[in-house]
Amino acid sequence: MPKRPADQAGTELDRRVFRASHSRIPEIVELARKIRRHGPDILGTIELGCSNARLEASDNRIKVTIRMAYGFHHANNPIALVMLRRGGLDIRPPQPRTQPTKTAEASYVLDISAQRGRCNRSITV
Repeated sequence: MPKRPADQAGTELDRRVFRASHSRIPEIVELARKIRRHGPDILGTIELGCSNARLEASDNRIKVTIRMAYGFHHANNPIALVMLRRGGLDIRPPQPRTQPTKTAEASYVLDISAQRGRCNRSITV
């Protein structure tokens, strides 16, 4: 059903709900009632092509983080942990320094020697 165009999805959904509601299996009939009740939302999802999957994933990660924080003594600590993990901060360990080229080395020497009062010798990396 998701690969069909949005206008065909409504008729396809109605057809399947009709068949399910006339089933002799009580669980299938209950499912048909639920689908009929949420029909406009289902069609909206098909029409827009989006879902709440990202929200559910973020909610799940927050729940896992809160479980990790079990035993913290203050409520601010789990909140800070959630903000750290889900806040969008890009915390990466520092990368190893590469060898500077000759031009970068020369400009570094010039920068250090320009600071007369602070450094009395030029340092190369």
